[in-house]
Formats: sequence, structure tokens, C-alpha cells
Amino acid sequence: MSLRSAVHSAASASRVLRPSAPSVLVPARHASSSTKTQDTAAEDWVVPAIHLGPTHPSRYGEHYAQTLETDMMYMAYNHRANQVYAAEARKAADKAAQPAPMLTGYEANRPKAMPRGNRPERPLNRPITPELIPALESITIHSMVKEAIGTKQALLDAIMALRAVSGESQKGAGRMNEGVQVLRARKSAAAWKLRQGMPISTKVEIKGEPMYDFLQSFVEFVLPRLRDYPGFKLPGVSSNKNTPSAISGVVAMGLPPAAMGLFPQIENSIDSYPRLHGFDIVFKTNLRGADSQEFARALLSGFRIPFSRN
Repeated sequence: MSLRSAVHSAASASRVLRPSAPSVLVPARHASSSTKTQDTAAEDWVVPAIHLGPTHPSRYGEHYAQTLETDMMYMAYNHRANQVYAAEARKAADKAAQPAPMLTGYEANRPKAMPRGNRPERPLNRPITPELIPALESITIHSMVKEAIGTKQALLDAIMALRAVSGESQKGAGRMNEGVQVLRARKSAAAWKLRQGMPISTKVEIKGEPMYDFLQSFVEFVLPRLRDYPGFKLPGVSSNKNTPSAISGVVAMGLPPAAMGLFPQIENSIDSYPRLHGFDIVFKTNLRGADSQEFARALLSGFRIPFSRN
């Protein structure tokens, strides 16, 4: 007898000698309850959440990581920024450590007064370091629809356009985003027949890889085909650099309704949009303090967004 046949016979013998499990008969009164339990479990089963991962590398994201990041570090680095930041932080800490004056019950319960003058409080100038390099945090697209004052259905065109351009939907693809939002009027204006709480505009905020995808389509498809467009205007040399916009690291620009139809997502099915509206784009960076808006414009120019000064 060969070794293979001996092993086969031993295995078959063990299967024959192995005791079989006793069969248990389920009573009739318990059979219906077990069936109901299985049906309830099948009804309570929920499809697991589907998280959409990156489907392709972002070309503009890699352009920033490989080229712009080092260029912005070289342009914006200040060797004395740490000393200035430490002095400002020490001054702010000393001011906070001073004992507060005695307040009466009336003064303690009053709301905090606005700062005097027309200049807002300036945040601390954080130094540009290898850990803090100018970068984009988010892009917000806002579209005001004047016709929505008379009929709310006029907002549908703007909602569809922003959803197609940004690719964002509320908590879509596992991302915890808010998608396209409808904004309402904060105050009433009798001259425009506007009441408080009336929906008049839409906006969407884009972050991460979709932000760079939108920026790529905006730079490569929209800006080159705008007629008689020299670039976004820069403020004058003598303009105030202490405004809330100048120290917040935010760059905003507006475009006409014709620019919305130049996006490839809308141009392929432009007949589906009865009317296109103008929109504003707000680029938010991680910079705060003095010259933050200047560095933000330098970052956007690295993405081939033109600026001009007339």
C-alpha cells in the first residue's frame, strides 16, 4: 500500500467514526418566532456608507506641493519674524495679565463694546516657517440671484450651476460637507421689495482635492476665453492695508454671467440652464495679519491667475 492510499483510508475511517451532531427539532411555537427574528434583522440591515477615495491625482495639488510650496517659502520667509512675533505675543500676554478694573453690576452685564475707531483689531503676525507656508484652505463660490425676490424658482438655475461646477452635494461621497447652500436676507429693504429671511442667493464651499480640480478648470477653460479681460484689478499703491480684508488672507473676485457658461461641466449641457448668473469667488488662505493678502495674491498668481493694476 502506498503512502497516499494509506492517508486516504485513514481520513475516510475518521469520517466514519466521527459522531454526528444530534439533530434538534424546533417546536412549532418557536419556529415562527425565529422566522420573525430573521425577517426583522433583514429589515434593520443598512447599506454601509460608501466613501469615495481619490480617483486621480490632482495636477494643481501636485504643482503646489512640488513647486509653489518651496517658492512661497523662499519669497515670504522673514528671518526676523520670530522675534517680532515673540515681542507681540509677550505684549499681548502682559496686557491680558493686567488686573481687570472693578465693574458695577450694570457694566458687567453689558455686551462687549466695539473697538474705537475704524480699524479692526489686528491678529498676531504669525511668522512664515516650514510648518506654516501660504496655502489654500478653501474656495467659496457665491451667486446672487436678483430675480429670486419675485419668484423663488429663479434660484434653481444657480443651484444647478454651482452643483455642476463644484461637484459638491450635501454629505456626498462620504465627505462631511454642506454642499450648495441657500442664503437668506438678513435685513429688509423696502426699495428692492426685500424682506428679512427671503432666499436670495446660493453659495458652495470647496476643500481638499475638489478645490484644486475646480481651480484647474477655472484657470484653463474659463479665464483664457473671457473677452477683453486683462486680469483682476489690484488696489492702488496708497490703499489702506489695515482693512479686515487685507489682514484676513482672503482674495475675492467677481465674474460676469458669461463666465459661468465657459465651465466644461456647463458648456456641454448649456441648454439645461435657462439662465446663467454672475458669481463671486473667494479664495481663503491660512495666512493672517499684515501683508497676508499680498502673499495670497502671490500664491494665486502661481496658479496662473492674472492680476493687473491700471
